[in-house]
Amino acid sequence: MNMKTNYKYLFMAGLLSAGMTACVDDNDWGTDSSYNRLFGAQDIQVSAMATTAEVTFDRLSSVDYYILELSTDSLYQEDYHQGSRIDTVRESPYILEGLTGETTYFLRMKAFSNNGTSPSLWSYFEDGDRRSFETDGEQIFNSVASADLTESTVRLTWLADAEVTHIDVYASEEAFDAGEPALQTYQITADDRAASACTISGLESQTEYWFVIYNGTTKRGEIGATTTPPMPDADLKISLEEGVTLIDQVLIDDLAAQAQVAAGGASSYSLTLGIPGGAAMEVHGVDEETGEATGLAIPEGMSVTFFALPGERPVLSFQKSLEIGGTHGYIRFEGLTIVDDGCQYLVNESNGAAIGDFTLTNCMIDNMNRSIVRLQASDAVTFNAITIDNCVVTNIGSGGYAVFRVDNAAYTIGAINVTNSTFSNVGHNFIQAGKCALSEVNFNGVTFYNAPNNASRYLVDANGNSTNVNVENTLFGLTPGRGIRTDGTVTVVNSFKTTDGVFSSNDFDVDVTSPEATSAEVFTDPENGDFTLLLDDLNGIGDPRWFTE
Repeated sequence: MNMKTNYKYLFMAGLLSAGMTACVDDNDWGTDSSYNRLFGAQDIQVSAMATTAEVTFDRLSSVDYYILELSTDSLYQEDYHQGSRIDTVRESPYILEGLTGETTYFLRMKAFSNNGTSPSLWSYFEDGDRRSFETDGEQIFNSVASADLTESTVRLTWLADAEVTHIDVYASEEAFDAGEPALQTYQITADDRAASACTISGLESQTEYWFVIYNGTTKRGEIGATTTPPMPDADLKISLEEGVTLIDQVLIDDLAAQAQVAAGGASSYSLTLGIPGGAAMEVHGVDEETGEATGLAIPEGMSVTFFALPGERPVLSFQKSLEIGGTHGYIRFEGLTIVDDGCQYLVNESNGAAIGDFTLTNCMIDNMNRSIVRLQASDAVTFNAITIDNCVVTNIGSGGYAVFRVDNAAYTIGAINVTNSTFSNVGHNFIQAGKCALSEVNFNGVTFYNAPNNASRYLVDANGNSTNVNVENTLFGLTPGRGIRTDGTVTVVNSFKTTDGVFSSNDFDVDVTSPEATSAEVFTDPENGDFTLLLDDLNGIGDPRWFTE
């Protein structure tokens, strides 16, 4: 076969073709106007939240508007899908509202013009190999306040006007995620919907729960909450509402009357008063004539527990001392910060009294000018016990009074017990019990530092008394003051003194003598109240809150 090209004939064919083109004004073949269409939306992006999504795209100037189709179906056909949502979009970004949480959506857009140009083909939102996006889980629950919690109930609130039908209660978030059955289902009533709130009852105390709220089958929120520890038992257990800032005589007398009714009118009755977490509460009576603050008096026959509810530690500020004259089975403070707002003494009793026990548990006191308990009555006063447990007390007694001043022959006290607590910077005697019939003093798991900080003052001064003093698992840091003065016995077990913790007189031996170390070598930052142990050998001695293992 001859492959040689004949350029002459090729040149003539080109001229003929050019001549033919020059003689024709337009194409002599037909065109399809359907191909004259707009370009579709480009680079569609979706940023989804729970009930809204922001759609952004490259908008062309030749486009007057776009039709956006949104569906939970896959939008696989050319025509609009039955049940789709159709929005007219003119700007980017565009906000889709009214979506359902935790739902998969498909989205596509088509461009339109008012000049008759055919609309574009569909442009699809794509995420990798998927044409869908998913909304976040919706959260219509409000946070659960401490006042919404009791030992057996949780009050739940949600966004106003939300469409909701029921709440499922689970043992935990993990139980819900694992598909375990609900512990109970609460059907939301019309009144609940109007209030945007309901109370779930029948719960166990001090127990974590997970709550999931629905509208039909659509989950609209979930939240966890833990019921409170059981409030100490009493004839009347009641919690103050958040926003209350004063416990005065009117309030305490009214609660006492309710408690006595609950006790069937008995002369001895009891009240547990819950203080909301984070509350700042003044505690005092009011003189009816002058309007000045007076000491809050515990009503005759009533036993009372001032009890901190969950949350940030509540603060009780005393402008005047608490009055405990009369007969009371117990007076207790639990989980509170107690502030000297002018009272100088937490208790400064000038009347006869008979108290079963006076107890502070898990409390904080700083800068109490004088005493936790001072008795100045000439009448008989008896306590079965005064107990301080799991407390931290700093900077007390600078006003020239002992932390516990009970020095009168008219007083009878079964025991003063101090356990698992820290006392630092004590300006006077810790216990002053001359003449008082004080049977025993028990220290167990206590850290003392600079207590007492006065060379003439005593840890325990029971001069002339046969008070027995038992010291166990107790650590004595820097101690310029004196030790224990009593005619009773002093027993010391598993206790330690730093080398600067030796009492200047009336000292006593401890049985843990190694390692030899100063307070600065034993405690992390004692001058600033951090008594965390630096020496592992001392773990197990002193207040357990400072142990390192």
